Amino acid sequence: MDDLTGNPANGRLGRTRIISPISRRGLLRAGALSGAALALGPAFAACGGSPATSARGGDTPVKGGRLRVAGAGVTSESKNIFNTQSAQEIARNRQLFDWLGYMAGNKPVLVVAESLERTSDLSTWQLRVRDGARFSDGSKVTAEDVLFSLRSAGDPKIGGGLLSAAAASIDFNASSVVDPRTLTLRLTTPLADLDTQLLAGKVYVIKRDSAFTTPESFTIDRAVGSGPYTLRNITVGQSAKLAVNKDYWARGIVGDGPYFDEIEVFNVADSTARLNALLGGQADLAVKLDYAGVQANGKNGNVTFLESDRTYSNEGCFIMNARLKPFDDPRVRLAFKLACDREALVRGALLGFGAVANDLQGAGFPDYYGDELPQRKFDPDQARSLLQQAGVAGQAVEISVFPGVGTASAAQIYAEQLNNVGMKARIKTITPPELFKNFPSFSNIQILAVAVPGNQPLATSVAPRSLVSSSTFNVAGWLRKEWDERLFTARGTDDAAKRKELMLALQREFWEESGWIVWGYQTIVNGFVPKVHGVAFDGVEDAPNVRNAWMA
Repeated sequence: MDDLTGNPANGRLGRTRIISPISRRGLLRAGALSGAALALGPAFAACGGSPATSARGGDTPVKGGRLRVAGAGVTSESKNIFNTQSAQEIARNRQLFDWLGYMAGNKPVLVVAESLERTSDLSTWQLRVRDGARFSDGSKVTAEDVLFSLRSAGDPKIGGGLLSAAAASIDFNASSVVDPRTLTLRLTTPLADLDTQLLAGKVYVIKRDSAFTTPESFTIDRAVGSGPYTLRNITVGQSAKLAVNKDYWARGIVGDGPYFDEIEVFNVADSTARLNALLGGQADLAVKLDYAGVQANGKNGNVTFLESDRTYSNEGCFIMNARLKPFDDPRVRLAFKLACDREALVRGALLGFGAVANDLQGAGFPDYYGDELPQRKFDPDQARSLLQQAGVAGQAVEISVFPGVGTASAAQIYAEQLNNVGMKARIKTITPPELFKNFPSFSNIQILAVAVPGNQPLATSVAPRSLVSSSTFNVAGWLRKEWDERLFTARGTDDAAKRKELMLALQREFWEESGWIVWGYQTIVNGFVPKVHGVAFDGVEDAPNVRNAWMA
């Protein structure tokens, strides 16, 4: 295999565009920004500041200053390193710790890892740590640290369901450290794509420490990282202050930053409050903004909006649980897919900030072949016919809405579409604890409306966490052992043509028969004051990269 290298200094800057103001009628219809600004929570009470009016400066980065980030937080914020609950935590943690690397779409970008190479039988991979990689305390990053980080992230009790998928198929008992910079990873099954799995999994590298004795002990105020910033202090649920690591080792490798002396990340759960903080001069950068608010401020010269492309977008989904009636009948699952008017959802729920999707995740990443399948059509007549054939016409179904930008509006529109084909759809809101209340059967959920955070490679990330029979987030009840086995056969296939043939067959079957409706790519919109430069979409869609950002 060719040595994997990449330079994230030229990360995806996204699209910056002028957005036409939404009409008052459209604004009220969207249910946002009723004219009275939301009161800001205590996290912003002492920030002060005035509206940013500085003109955009030149292209030469300026060192110094403080960046105030209005992060998309949750009330259940934690200090966990690996098992994060919100975009705000990711925005915080990605400044403190470095990844082995990440996937910029289909391009691998290495950070702590210098190379990832495989043996001819694909049963073993060798990872080399970059020479010169150092933690913030000045000590060298070693292969022992990397193995400790992977093992920790791979433990579901520590890394949670998402990160544990990144370390899946690694036999840690058989893996070993060769020398201070070299690690041999032995696999439980041959894989030609462990590099994509590890990089897309975005595992933070932390210093090995005997103080980490329980899953609860893996917290950011205990761990030593190698990132461009260090933790100064944190008030859980409110804010975290980060100080620049003046001796950051990766300058010139991942850009020439960091430039800010300090970053302060605030926990702001409401998207309208985040925008108000930006407009009111209390934040310099606000993430995951409400579409109506963005459109209403399209000609406001005091703010710049940055949009993600399809690769770094969230994915709007309705997931039918095939364990429960009526979704155990494939005719019903197909009918619900045909009843979904995706274009109407993009227009109505996303206000045009997005694009129609085709019931598969992973666009823009390796092994995605959804663009080679026919686009799922909107056919309410065939949907009615299938529902009548299945004998379920007129039955009631419940859509559980997991909160997210555009998700509630999408559920309301889809409920109307289902009512139009003869079903009776009702809506309820579901919290994270309620979502996993009946894990792993999810027996309290018929249909889950969710904006899946993070477009990821389908084979190496989405499938391990959501599609294979044993996955953590298998809401759809896609329980096909034979499909799982064929997936691993495909992942262990090195021949490009054969691999594509196998992957396409797997995706076609899933597209035809699963309970997943991936209806749209939901654009992530971040806003910042015009004097801020260098914000990019790199590696994580809803936690922008500010490592090479500066303020003019």
